Amino acid sequence: MLKSDNESANIYAAILDCSGLYYMDKTGKYQCTMKLIDQSLNLAKQEPMTATVFSRSASEIPHVTKIGSIIRMHRAQTRKYNKQFYINCDVNYRSAWVLFDPTEGVTPISESGKEHTFTPNDKNILADIRKFAKSYFTKNPIEHVTLKEAEKTPKDFDPLCLIVDVKKKGNITKVTFCDAEKSVKLNIPENQRLTVITGEVVRIRSANYTDAKKADTLELNEYSNILKLGEDFKSAKELMNSINSGKTSEKVKSKLAVHTLNLNSPTVGSKITDTHKQTKVTSLDDLFAGESGKSGQKYFKVQVNVTDISPKNPKEWIWTYDKKTKKQFTLDEAFKGKKSGKLSTNLEYFYKMQLYVQDKNSSNGNLFVLSVSTLDSECQGFINYDLGRDYPSEKSLIALKKIYKTLLNQFVSLNAMIKVQDVAGKQSIFSVVDTILTI
Repeated sequence: MLKSDNESANIYAAILDCSGLYYMDKTGKYQCTMKLIDQSLNLAKQEPMTATVFSRSASEIPHVTKIGSIIRMHRAQTRKYNKQFYINCDVNYRSAWVLFDPTEGVTPISESGKEHTFTPNDKNILADIRKFAKSYFTKNPIEHVTLKEAEKTPKDFDPLCLIVDVKKKGNITKVTFCDAEKSVKLNIPENQRLTVITGEVVRIRSANYTDAKKADTLELNEYSNILKLGEDFKSAKELMNSINSGKTSEKVKSKLAVHTLNLNSPTVGSKITDTHKQTKVTSLDDLFAGESGKSGQKYFKVQVNVTDISPKNPKEWIWTYDKKTKKQFTLDEAFKGKKSGKLSTNLEYFYKMQLYVQDKNSSNGNLFVLSVSTLDSECQGFINYDLGRDYPSEKSLIALKKIYKTLLNQFVSLNAMIKVQDVAGKQSIFSVVDTILTI
């Protein structure tokens, strides 16, 4: 409980709402603003605590993707205005923060510093605030408006929606949302750090209708955010019950008819070979926390969604390997100057690509790079499509384009074995091994 103005405070709190990252010319700093709750507040009479995080570096602002996430602030400054307390956490002025998942783990999602202390008492406090937050969100609704209600005030509203479709096109992510009354579309540019996964219930903080009359497309403000709700949240259950009740509008029914099968039965597009069948799944976040690398273990099973593939042209996945010289060539190099469309007997085809992936079970937005090369004997079957001896035919390329599109489908996830060579940073490249595509 805060008691005085301008005091240094150390707190743990659950996040009820959080803006996206934005820049303030007046202060020359990046910031985000959030509403916090804990056991000390009487929420029947008191407003949630407002807190603002400041930093000259955008990377030192928390990227909050889930309502109920737990934040720890150290040496934050209190402010009091009109009998209401506020908290400022200025990373450039001694303050620090650590962000934890709403439900599990003591490894932070992110933090402002390079390291932080974490005592047994901190562990108990974290467990207590999570217990409080779980109870609160399962019993109390999240403040929002319906998409229909927002037509009356088409600017700066906060709807609660189900994500029914996500498609990536170039640098834009095209998203379709719905509630029980209507569906809307939203285009998210690549530079806006928002995480959207099909089938999740989310609260969009600060949306606008691009055309107040049509009211079928949303746009976001600089400080907007998209926050995931837990499946057991009261508001998430109420939204899903209203959508599944059969009382939805005809337009929403038509949208759901296309996507319901995928929402209820997500597809796993791969299988692990028998060698690693019993290996337990490891989250990519835990893997990159560094502890897994210290154990000396080299092989890990992961569950991922593919967000992008490089190269984008499937023809460029195909390489050739000279068994005599042990050199690799692109297709153009291998067939340069040849009149025949057949490979030399010294050459054989193999596939080489990079998959940009996110952990299927996490919404924190971290992006990881997995390398695939079927020249590696441990990954021979990843793409089980035989190109034969001829220069890849149109039929072959059509098949590979189908694989490309299917891998990027938000309804398809991969179970994959990866071989770890370096756990120094989140952008490290890891090899996929002993994994076979079944799509």
